[in-house]
Amino acid sequence: MRRERPLAATRGVVIWTAAGAALATVLISVLPSVDFAYNSRPLHVAIETAASIIGLLAAYLLLGRFRRSGSLSDLLLVAAFVLLAATNLCFSTLPALSGGPPGRFETWSPVVGRLLGAVVIAAAAVSPTHRVRAPNRDLLVTLGGCGAALAVIAGGVALLGERLPVGIDPNISPEGSERPRIVGNATLLTIQVVGMLLFAGAAVGFATRAARATDELMGWIAVGCVLAASARLNYFLFPSLYSDWVYTGDFLRLGFYLALLVGALREIHTYQEQLAAAATLEERHRIARDLHDGLAQELAFVSGETRRLAETPGKFDIRADDLKRLSASATRALDESRDAIASLITPADERLDVALARAAEEVAGRAPASVTMDAASTVHVSPDARDALVRIVREAITNATRHGGATAVKITLSAADSLVLSIHDNGRGLQRSARPGGFGLMSMRQRAQQLDGDFSIGSSPGGGTVVEVRLPGRVLRS
Repeated sequence: MRRERPLAATRGVVIWTAAGAALATVLISVLPSVDFAYNSRPLHVAIETAASIIGLLAAYLLLGRFRRSGSLSDLLLVAAFVLLAATNLCFSTLPALSGGPPGRFETWSPVVGRLLGAVVIAAAAVSPTHRVRAPNRDLLVTLGGCGAALAVIAGGVALLGERLPVGIDPNISPEGSERPRIVGNATLLTIQVVGMLLFAGAAVGFATRAARATDELMGWIAVGCVLAASARLNYFLFPSLYSDWVYTGDFLRLGFYLALLVGALREIHTYQEQLAAAATLEERHRIARDLHDGLAQELAFVSGETRRLAETPGKFDIRADDLKRLSASATRALDESRDAIASLITPADERLDVALARAAEEVAGRAPASVTMDAASTVHVSPDARDALVRIVREAITNATRHGGATAVKITLSAADSLVLSIHDNGRGLQRSARPGGFGLMSMRQRAQQLDGDFSIGSSPGGGTVVEVRLPGRVLRS
């Protein structure tokens, strides 16, 4: 529903673009007083450079899209924009920088390369959107085929050389009431007509796909194809693409690439919105998982115990152990709620040593107990790994002070080939777990295992407890 309104606007742009381009072509062709031409080689170079850059950007964007979809249509679009961008760069921009007048190479290699690009674009418009069988292999084959095709075009035109006809007389000017119409080599004019028909058909295909699949990018490609078809019609009337003159067709062709740029920017904006939504959903799932594993289980235990006691109101057989279990469970539930709140307000880029020190001092301060930190400040991990390690530290210190009577805790954090976190206390040693069934120890072990790490605990009566977490080096970030 969110993209229906922009898509409807895109369909309107397609229609109005076609009408505007047709009107401009008619006015310039029929009315001698309407003049729109510039004799400027630098302007030609600027247009070709912009077309090359935008074409490469569109190809790169569609490459990422193809890696996600594996669609044959997206693969063909990648090939088409690679062909067009490389043709503009290698066959037009770079030769034009030499400063000489357009020769046979600057005429025939671009026209063949652009015709091939138009053929591939038209094929992409009508090709099925099903996933190809081997995306990586097909992508390499396609890009290799594009490079080979461009090499064959360049080599063939270079070999033919002077045997190729002159595309258009460079002395012909489009200015004035006597400006020419439909001049130039017949093959060149025929190719422009074929290109016009290919882009017109592609515009219809992409507009239909945009409406059917609610795909805004396809709508903007349809807009571009309308402008490209209009440009080919203007090149048929006066093929300024192969002279020093910049005419209406050149600006319409630039409009094709500007439409691609708008579509690319819109697509990038959509990706950013999707990434933000996915990150929000992932964070919700993480919070729900943490609440379920900690707070919900403790509250369920408190609820079950109070229900059991409520069922015997007149027997007065409430034991001290029952009350201790209820109190311990309620305390753990409070700790879990504090953990959840802390994870929500913690900056995403907070350093690991800072997060561990803050959590340790907060938990140990309630005992009270002293905390000593020996942590490298250069250790960086993902927010998920940092949150898991913080929770392990909180749980380990809670067990040490609440059940082991510890008055001092030392935390060591180091990283070489792997990350090693150690929590050593001076308590009585491991007498019992955080609750019957060892939920506290089980929770720490599970958090380490979720990061593909190892969890170990060592304890001796009167010798304190050492909790150690060892994570693989890939969790580290530079």
